[in-house]
Order: sequence, then structure tokens, then C-alpha cells
Amino acid sequence: MVQINNIHKTYNPGTENALHVLKGIDLTINQGEFVSIMGASGSGKSTLLNILGILDNYDEGEYFLDGRLIKNLTETEGARLRNELIGFVFQSFNLLPFKNAVENVALPLYYKGVGRRERYRRAMEELERMGLKDWAEHLPSEMSGGQKQRVAIAGVIAMQPDCIVLDEPTAMLDPSGRNEVIKTIKRLNKESGITVVLITHFMEEAVNADKVFVMDGGKIITSGTPYEVFSQVEILKKRRLNVPVATQLCYKLRACGVDIKSLPLTNEECISLLTEVLK
Repeated sequence: MVQINNIHKTYNPGTENALHVLKGIDLTINQGEFVSIMGASGSGKSTLLNILGILDNYDEGEYFLDGRLIKNLTETEGARLRNELIGFVFQSFNLLPFKNAVENVALPLYYKGVGRRERYRRAMEELERMGLKDWAEHLPSEMSGGQKQRVAIAGVIAMQPDCIVLDEPTAMLDPSGRNEVIKTIKRLNKESGITVVLITHFMEEAVNADKVFVMDGGKIITSGTPYEVFSQVEILKKRRLNVPVATQLCYKLRACGVDIKSLPLTNEECISLLTEVLK
């Protein structure tokens, strides 16, 4: 789905304020994968997101999206590819406060030229998928943060993109709302085969991904499965990144001499592992 080779991006090139933000990024995301991109503030992940979403250009390298070279596109060409292939979900919901849930979901379809009946059908279908059928006539002000974000996701999915990019989608939510949204994303990925790119700073969310990329200083410093990445506790700490609580606990116990061979990611795995150790 996504192939990025040696991408570089510099803002204000040739000036004393030049800022080399991306420094040779290589990234592969296969169709149907759930990928998480992590990094502290200033690591370059927002710039990478803008390039992935054809919202910004790059200076050097190659970017292929669904087999198409993305370079020097006109604004119209970029917008057309975004509409065809990529859906965005941001942390701020972006719902119109004076329109109810079904109207918010249907609105992007209106701008895509979909007929009224089909817009309503698809909007209701996606709300039902999100468990929000009974909230179709409610305004955003009547919903929780988790519900509003699920309405936003329904609006994106109704556009039938091949890939959905989520930029810190749970940053403004409480733990319950975060759990609602992540469960929804996982289900969409597994049931519909939609490629998911999740930008997050919550480690407990990144553990759900098939693959994790960690950025620092404009480079990808490590990547792999969540188990491979989060076992590198010291590397992540040096980059101002935490690891899941369960991983941290067992890492410290192992440093104290407890016989723990593999580090867990979730609380459930941690409980199971410690139960065996205590036996």
C-alpha cells in the first residue's frame, strides 16, 4: 500500500533557518496491515504524516501509494488521490455542531457527488457498524468524546478508502473513550481489511498494531512487531518514550534477578507470566 524510499524533507532550504526534518525515511506498509508510528514531539512524525497523506511534498526519495509514484502532483491530482485512497481522522473530531450524527457521516459523500438515498444508506450502515445506530439523530453536543470520534471514523469509512490514517485520535479522550475508539479501529482492520496507520503517543494503543515504527530526530530508529520494539526498553527511554506498564514492571523485576525470559505487553500477559513465576 505504501512504499517510502529514502525520503528527505527540509523546510526553508538554503536559508539560515533551514530545518532538515526527515533524514532518509524508509517505510513499507502492506495492504491490510495495522501500523503504528510513534515518536516524541519534534521527531518528525507529523511531517511524515503530511507526506503520507499527500498534504505536503518531499525533497528527495520516492513515495509510492498503491503503486503510484507520488511526486510533484498538482493540488487537484493530490486531492483526487486522497479522495480515492486515504481517509483521515484527527484528534479534534471535526464534526459540524449543528448537524446530527447521520448528517455528519453523510456530508463527505455529498461533496463526492453521491446521491441522497445512497448517502443516507451508507451513513446509517456505518453508524450501525460503530454501534451508534440509536444515536443517528443526536447532535455532537449530546455525545461523549468516544462517541464523537466514532462518528468521525464512520464518516471516513463511508468514503470507502483503502487506507485510514489516524493522527492522535484519542488524545482528547478519557481512558474509556480511548478504549472505544481503539477497539473500533482494530475491528475495522480485521473485519474489512482496511490498512490502518495510527500515530499515537499512548504505548497501550501501539501494542495493538502488526508493526511499530519509532521515530527520533527525523529518522526511524527501530521497527518491528510490538514485542520486538517494546522489549528495547532502554532505547525507548533515551528517546523520551515510555513502554507499557506491564512491560516496565517485568523489565524491572528481571533486572532484580527474577527469571523472566520474555517481556509482556498487556496486563493479562503480565498476570499470566507472574503467576507461572510465582509457582
